[in-house]
Amino acid sequence: MNISDASININIATNSSNSIKQGNVNVSNAATVTANAQITQTKEGQIFNGKILDITNDKVSIMLDNNKTLFAQMTDAVNMNIGDSLTFMIKENTGTNVFIKPFGDGVQNMKDSAIFKILDTNSISPTQKNYEIAETLMKNNMPVDKASMQRIMQQSYKYPDASVDTLINLTKLGIPVNESNINQFQSYVTNNHQLTGDINNLSNSIVDYSKAAIGEILNQMGATSDGQLQQITSINNSLMSALSDIQDMSNINIDSLLQGTIEPEATLIKAEANGTDIISQFSGENSTEINNLSQLNSDISSGITPEIDSIATKLSLDSESLQGLINDLKNAGVSDAVVKEIVNKSETPIQLINNINEVINNSDKLNLQLSDIKNILLSDNYNSVLSESIKNKLSLNPKDMENPKELDDLYKSIYDKTNKLMEAFSSGSNSNAGDSMSQAAKSMQQRLDFMQNLNNMYAYAQIPVKLDQNQMNSDLYVYMNKRNIKDTKEAVSALLHLDMDHLGATDVHVSLHGTNVHTRFYVEDEVSARIIDEHMTMLEKAINDNGFQLTNEVITREPALATEANMVVKEMLGDDLEKSVKRYSFDVRM
Repeated sequence: MNISDASININIATNSSNSIKQGNVNVSNAATVTANAQITQTKEGQIFNGKILDITNDKVSIMLDNNKTLFAQMTDAVNMNIGDSLTFMIKENTGTNVFIKPFGDGVQNMKDSAIFKILDTNSISPTQKNYEIAETLMKNNMPVDKASMQRIMQQSYKYPDASVDTLINLTKLGIPVNESNINQFQSYVTNNHQLTGDINNLSNSIVDYSKAAIGEILNQMGATSDGQLQQITSINNSLMSALSDIQDMSNINIDSLLQGTIEPEATLIKAEANGTDIISQFSGENSTEINNLSQLNSDISSGITPEIDSIATKLSLDSESLQGLINDLKNAGVSDAVVKEIVNKSETPIQLINNINEVINNSDKLNLQLSDIKNILLSDNYNSVLSESIKNKLSLNPKDMENPKELDDLYKSIYDKTNKLMEAFSSGSNSNAGDSMSQAAKSMQQRLDFMQNLNNMYAYAQIPVKLDQNQMNSDLYVYMNKRNIKDTKEAVSALLHLDMDHLGATDVHVSLHGTNVHTRFYVEDEVSARIIDEHMTMLEKAINDNGFQLTNEVITREPALATEANMVVKEMLGDDLEKSVKRYSFDVRM
């Protein structure tokens, strides 16, 4: 039976003879009077059961569970039959008119009856919210007793914007129900849970804070240049201290560089062509040749340009941004030799930034003015490299992913650095930018906390990956409930989702039982399936070399699975793995 979402109007008008006037029908039956009068006491959203006794034109009579009869008028067409047992919900109650509507359909009648009996047995009001709580508890195979119902009801009252499904799933997972975890769970459900998003937000907020703080300092009324420079240096040092580890610190020595000897330009260019480290060839014995770095001809910088691509690749930076930063340094008055020292001695993007910071800290020795420092720190190129250095620092390089400890260390590093940022800048002079950066740092910590909660029950990890100039996020789920591990020899399953330029969206389901590995590759089309088949011997050899045996399937995925929305938590909560093969995100560009 198909029932529309139409309304049924119950008009209440009690007179001295205890009769009820319903439309053009006069009802004097006392039981009917009682039933209609009782309906006026109900609240919107309340649910009740009834059986259709009679339908005449737009009039309908409904027998309630207490054997009392309710008379109503249909305001819209509703497809009902005499004898149907239905569930109704109070849609609106004005005091004189009560609008009800059919709730659910015939398929749900048995389930509705069971749920209402549960609510009645536990003396719980049959409201729409309570019905939803009981239904969701049943769906999740959780107890539908009074204690469980009241716990979810209290949580729902405390967090009215949270869905019942979210509250029950957090409870089922053993995760504390609070505002942070509710938001984190919702981000997983909507596939907005990636750590890479938080890393990008944090890097952007740090850049915004740095620029805003410097701008505020420069706009101070009556401040001296020396005082402004000191403040800018202090902020820069605090920022880099929070983000850097020991191996990231500057490895250039301005004093040694200034005291050293600069070889003539021709010799320098020749040394570059031979790929030698020019600065390491400086010696105090030749100080009479050139003793002032500023005397170097600016044309020497042309020796760096052909090396930009390889240097940028080493640092995982964009070539244009790196070249632009070098030009900005030179335009600000940093000598060619110092620029070369900065670039040559930088092994990582953040070390490059720290080496530049060392130059700023020694601006007086290098004859750099406040305007020069401002031009460097506020340049688009510098801030682009700063942003990339932060992303690089808070992500894993693919070559480090073989050792699980690297991921643990990354999580600890993220937590430590976000703590330092919040401590150093949450109450900074530029409050808006500081608060924004602090909030981005806090969001990352909440993401890690929630991930740890998930990991208490499931083997789960997010792996933010920095691949060349691209930021990727990866989710790895291992299907082995930690709470139910009884036999370490039981099968373990995992699923990865790969987005690749040539293969498209590819899902890889891997199961391990003993030394037997079985893989299923789900691909978008036959061309992708053929490519995987042609290269499967490489995977088989690699697995055999590690003492395992491989069996493999390549399956062309159904279009429905490729387009269905991601539901991050469905597999964790017990849905069939093969039905949800489209879930994971392990983004790799090849």
